[in-house]
Amino acid sequence: MKTQHFMKEKDLAKMPNDYVEPLSQSYEEFPASQAAPEGMKILNIDLKNVYPKLNLNVPYALKDGKKLHLQIIVPAVNNEDDKFPLIMYVQGSAFHKQNLGEHMAHLTEIAKHGYVIAIVEYRYAPNYAFPVQVRDLNSATRFMLNHAYEYHVDVNNYAAWGDSSGAHTASLASVTEDKQFFSDEDINFDSLAFKAVIDFYGPTDISLMNKVPSTQDHVTAHSFEGEFFGSKNIYQNHDLVQKANPITYINAENKIPPFLIMHGNKDRTVPFEQSCILYEALRKYGKESDFYQIKNSDHGGDGFFSPEALKIVLSFLSKYLITQSCW
Repeated sequence: MKTQHFMKEKDLAKMPNDYVEPLSQSYEEFPASQAAPEGMKILNIDLKNVYPKLNLNVPYALKDGKKLHLQIIVPAVNNEDDKFPLIMYVQGSAFHKQNLGEHMAHLTEIAKHGYVIAIVEYRYAPNYAFPVQVRDLNSATRFMLNHAYEYHVDVNNYAAWGDSSGAHTASLASVTEDKQFFSDEDINFDSLAFKAVIDFYGPTDISLMNKVPSTQDHVTAHSFEGEFFGSKNIYQNHDLVQKANPITYINAENKIPPFLIMHGNKDRTVPFEQSCILYEALRKYGKESDFYQIKNSDHGGDGFFSPEALKIVLSFLSKYLITQSCW
């Protein structure tokens, strides 16, 4: 609640004799009311804050004349100096316009365990082509780190998480932190270092998506993926497509954050094999990674946010991010 302004002296002089002037007192100093109507019941409740707070439509950048926003979930704060690890979440959308509230309820449950979560709006296809989605995630991450005090963020602990196309964005950002091509800001003065990555049923090598069963066209210029690359045919633009393949940047020398991958083996939209090849590449070069198949799951669904799945997610996050206990 906002603090009320006190009256000016000339206004105070006009008040009736029984008017009580606003008090300049702290919570500890302020008197508890002694009013006690007959029949009133009293609740003696723990007054500690426990629910996260939502900060909706927070602008983080203006790009191409388009204002981009974050939906920020902050865990319950009971002390001004509380700090929490940050999760940058990228909502999947086939690289097109996102429904930024799609997983907000799920992510609020995660926030209860002591994580600030920022859901990232990115520029989208077909008007904006690769790599703007990754650049926007990186800009949004820098915004959150630069506003750490306001949102109670621990600047040394942050991860990237996404589902579907958002998982592709999160994965690609995490393996290209040293590549200026993927940032609108100068990485020499504003570097990033994600501590962990969560990939929920994301594409990896888009050129292989129609090499296995799928219910969608992933190849032509006007497929979702074709529009992601600027309305280009996938098979006719090999070098560009591989530039957007996270595996391109995974090697023995490149520092890669730990990955948690989850994917359904009946995914009709993004073939399960996409996560298999990512996991195999991470294992080939000795990178930390965990891969879970959700049996019989299609693309997305509440199964990925079930108690069983969230237990795995929280265990993974707590292994690589230092948290405060909220509950």
